[in-house]
Amino acid sequence: MLRVGLDARYGVLAHRRGIGVYVHQLLTAWHNAPPDDFTCVAFVDGRADPHVLHSLAGPRLTFVPLPARPFAVWEQWAWPQAIQAHHCDLVHGTANIGPPASGRPLVLTLHDVIEWHRGEAFADRLTPRHRMSRLYRMRAMAASARAAAAIITVSEHARQDIAATLAIPPERIAVVPLAPTPPGGPADPTAAAALGVPRPYAFALGAQDARKNTALLWRVFDAPAPAGLALVGFEPQALRRAAVAASHQPHVVVAGFVSDAVRQGLLAGSLAFLYPSLYEGFGLPALDAMASGIPTLVAKGTATDELTAGGAWPLDPRDPAAWRAAIARLRDDPDWAATLAAQGQQVAARYTWAHTIEATWAVYRRVAATGTMPSDVLRG
Repeated sequence: MLRVGLDARYGVLAHRRGIGVYVHQLLTAWHNAPPDDFTCVAFVDGRADPHVLHSLAGPRLTFVPLPARPFAVWEQWAWPQAIQAHHCDLVHGTANIGPPASGRPLVLTLHDVIEWHRGEAFADRLTPRHRMSRLYRMRAMAASARAAAAIITVSEHARQDIAATLAIPPERIAVVPLAPTPPGGPADPTAAAALGVPRPYAFALGAQDARKNTALLWRVFDAPAPAGLALVGFEPQALRRAAVAASHQPHVVVAGFVSDAVRQGLLAGSLAFLYPSLYEGFGLPALDAMASGIPTLVAKGTATDELTAGGAWPLDPRDPAAWRAAIARLRDDPDWAATLAAQGQQVAARYTWAHTIEATWAVYRRVAATGTMPSDVLRG
């Protein structure tokens, strides 16, 4: 039985987004229904939540803590040494970076190459620390991609971007889409009232990252606003700035990270989910909203537009008037809102974690057998 050494750091955090959801689903599959031909050694760092580790550990899934910091030390020194010490046969870098010098075949999940687009596709103010981190990530990602026996990404948009940016033949990159996030528990029906969100309202996720395009939302909800807005998920420093901005817009309510129950409650009570992000490898929150039966507006021309085609309303991410008009139509035309919601659920149902897991394990098997990934897997 072959041993897969997997980067599980983001999948065992108490609060997970994006990559963390993806890795958590991989780990859940290892726990619930592992493949007959592999066992998993999941490497984590000091941020791992003990309750998550306890809930997932099992006979075929072993967690190994490597509390090295900073990330570069963990990824380039502690992890490669642990891979050899635990006799792994294959390595899965789940979060854009893998250890090129581990001496084991590397399967690399490369979600996007956003770092190469900062300052081009969108303006971004980076702190000196972020600039150093960005330089490391770009070098490590490029080296990992060159060394990988197989590259997995999450959309055709990301596949083409990775190929063009890193000069990698597209046929070396397999597209394995993600799927809607399973509900973590019941939604809190009092969430909007508790936060003082005026009804009717739209729901969106805030962030300090310029590519998330929160700046568009401030313009959309300038008076006269088409509805209220619940904008949650800000990092602490960004939350302070958002609170100042929202103080001039009483129909906008901002909050930091909230529980899954509150987030689901806000989504369930909204008239629309807004996802104006300028760049994504996938765009999981939009798919989650569609699966929940909420009309969803996305940025036109992005990976999210590709994956939600036919189920979401694509709009120019730099045209606040278009977003304001779309929200007003959903507010005033319940039949159209119901139609868009139903279309969204149909599209979201095409994506399943079972497919994601099986396609990932198929890549493992081909790499273990041949050291590379033949074209039939790439097309699958």
